[in-house]
Order: sequence, then structure tokens, then C-alpha cells
Amino acid sequence: MHSLTIETQWHELESEAAGAGGWRLRLARPVKGHPLYAAIDGMRRVLLLRVPIASIPPRHRWPTCKGLEMLAITVAGHAHLGVALREPRFFDVFAALAEDLANRVGVAGDKPERAVAVLFGQLARWQRFLAATAVGLSKEAQRGLWGELHVLHNILIPCLDEEAIGGWKGPDGSHQDFQYERAWIEVKTTLAKQPQNVHITSERQLDDTHAPILFLHVNALETRPDGATSLPALVALLRNVINKWPVAREKFEDALLASRYLDLHAPHYAATGYVVRRSDTFRIGPKFPRIIEAQLPLGVGDASYRLSIAACTDFLVPSSVIELSLAGSPSAD
Repeated sequence: MHSLTIETQWHELESEAAGAGGWRLRLARPVKGHPLYAAIDGMRRVLLLRVPIASIPPRHRWPTCKGLEMLAITVAGHAHLGVALREPRFFDVFAALAEDLANRVGVAGDKPERAVAVLFGQLARWQRFLAATAVGLSKEAQRGLWGELHVLHNILIPCLDEEAIGGWKGPDGSHQDFQYERAWIEVKTTLAKQPQNVHITSERQLDDTHAPILFLHVNALETRPDGATSLPALVALLRNVINKWPVAREKFEDALLASRYLDLHAPHYAATGYVVRRSDTFRIGPKFPRIIEAQLPLGVGDASYRLSIAACTDFLVPSSVIELSLAGSPSAD
């Protein structure tokens, strides 16, 4: 464990420098073969990865990130590849980025080439956030993410263990939130006390043409300031469970990032807690009320519509059928 955050290390380096120029470094992660340093150049914050000069790719292969600057320098006789904060408005995001990069590089193994690949890969993933403000997720997006994480925590992980994480596809833009070998699940979340309808975003979302089995799982939530689970609290619960699976943990953090969830926004989300008032699971079948791709006229696409829950009652099944399907039980058929 690391007792000091990289942001704290930067603060201490800035206090020590007291406005003086030049490079100052402090070891952030003592990784064999490629230690990682928190550094300042004057008063500019930098994250440096010490690697053999032969491991530094040519500049045309470097990622470009708004608000950041990639650099290769030599300090105290050692080559370093680094990323520096160029625009102060990205200060908080850069702190979150630094911790994420440090964690990823720290488990990349002792080969410098692998560490460089991880560094570049994560910078590419973060580009979309470096141009963002500290607004964070909308209320609707918070609820939607909470609903997916609730299903992951309460249904999927107990059934599939670490394999559950790899099937979380919603953040990657897939038409269904979860896709597994034996079942696909689309999750919808609403605040309505008696949900009348849910928003279906495309003609492929409820299309089971290529799905082994497709379920629609609808959570009706209630917000409470106390005695309920907030989005950051649910993320923390899942991290505690997933921490024992290194590969799944990395996939989970990637999915959170793709969902635009950043820990630096957590204080904005923490005041709102949710409880599930009611959850309904529907198994999609040939007569289920929906619009699918094969039904659309030539030239028509991107169809979104409201689905009446009352019209789906004939397809209602116990949520345990999801678990039975994922386990390959004949009783799920």
C-alpha cells in the first residue's frame, strides 16, 4: 500500500521547491525495471516513468491528449518518459489520471516495454475526460449506472464470480448492458413509483436474433438522503469484492472509465442514495412488444421508443431465471 497519494507528493515537492526552477522527483511506485515518479519542473506537475531509452517509442507513436504534454527527458543520467499537466483547468482530472496510471503501471510486470504500452493505452482511454469539466454524470446517467452496478453486485457476481465483469458491455456501447455465453441482459432504471414505461434506445436493444436468451430487467428506484446506497458507495462495495481478481479489477476500472465515472466526482454523487422499490424481469420472446431491426423499412434506423410495462406482463419471469440461465440449468428454458 502507498501511504501518500501522488497529489500529496506533488504538494510536498512544491513546498520544498518554494518557486525554485529545475526538476524535483519523488518515488511514487518502486516498480522493478520501471519506477514511477511524481515530479515537478518548476511548478509544473509531471508523472515520470523511468525506462531504458531503447524502450521509448518514436514521437509519432505518442498519444496526444488535450491539456497534457508527453515528454522524454534525462534526469540524473536516467531516461524517463512522462506526462505533464499543461492546462491548470485539468488539475483535478490529472490527479485522478496519475493515480490510475500509477496503479496500472504498478501491476504491469517488470518489463519496461509493457509499462510503456500500459501508459500509452491508459492515456488514450483518458482523452475524453481531459476536455471535460468537473460537472460529472447527469442524474439520469447516475441512476442508469447505479442500476447496472446493482445487477452486477446482486445477481451476476454471485452467479459467475469474476467472469461477471467481462460480460459488462454497456459502457463499451453495446446494445445490451450484459452479454454472456448463455444469456444477455438489458437493464433499465426508473424513479417512477409505478413505472409506466421505459425508454428503449434502438431497434437492436431488445432484438434477440443473435442472443442465446435475452432478458429485460427493470429496477424502480427510490431516492433517500440517508439509509440508502449512493453510487460511490456501490462502486466501493464492488471494488472490495473484485479486488481479489486482478484481471477482473482492471476490466472493472476500464468499464467505470468508459461510463464516465471518475472518483473525483464522487462527492457530488454521495448525497443521493437509492433503494430498489421493485424489480421486474422479462424474458424477450417472439411476441414481446418491441421494434427490431428486421421490421424496419429500408433506410430507417436508430429507432428509439417508449415501452409500456403493462404490455409486457405475459413475459414476466422471476429474476432467478437469469441466474438459472447463466448456470445453464434446463429449468430456465
